[in-house]
Amino acid sequence: MTHRLFPRRIGAAVLALTTALSLAACTSSTDPEASAPASTAMSALAMDGIIVGSGDVEIEMWGDPSCPHCAELDKAIGSDLADFVAAGDVTMTLHPMTYVSEKRGDTTDYSTRASAVLFAVADAGETDAVLPLYSLIQANQVSESGSPSDDDLVQYAAQAGAAADLSTAIADFSATATTSNDYWLGREIPGTTEVIDHVPTLVINGNVFEVREDGTDAARFTAAVEQARA
Repeated sequence: MTHRLFPRRIGAAVLALTTALSLAACTSSTDPEASAPASTAMSALAMDGIIVGSGDVEIEMWGDPSCPHCAELDKAIGSDLADFVAAGDVTMTLHPMTYVSEKRGDTTDYSTRASAVLFAVADAGETDAVLPLYSLIQANQVSESGSPSDDDLVQYAAQAGAAADLSTAIADFSATATTSNDYWLGREIPGTTEVIDHVPTLVINGNVFEVREDGTDAARFTAAVEQARA
């Protein structure tokens, strides 16, 4: 069943969000000094992210299932990224974030629910399904007509190739998704001066990739990976 939202509320929320966005990014209002404290109870999955592939080029990405700029970036580079991983060229680390739903006025918390399914798939060891699932999640963001249901998200995982029983994935991994978001939000990426206060954020071998949404992202991404491989 699809969650229904009030179009007027969504329209106003999207307008408000637009005024708060920098170019090609969904920003956060979190104070960098207020990032989540380290916790001994935090799982490695929440802190280290979802790791896919085993190539020499290391790519890290922070993306939110409710961020339209993240959807645009995935549309531009998602297929090439998956190809690089499949070819054994790239180790990809995905950090699903969860703060954009609230900024958009989404009462169904799509960000957390979708991120929970991503973490559940990774925890089940089905990492081959992670990138296809991420693309499906980004392609089916909340709109004025509604939000994907929990069952829809589980179906996306199956469509992406996950065979595990994910019937309790959202209940089981929502806390992991929230903990990961709170850990990273406002935190500086190790080895860089970049702070996670916006998504998407993409780092290739320690170099922050500039997301422009001007039609050049795909070509520049491929060139950056090829240069990192050299």
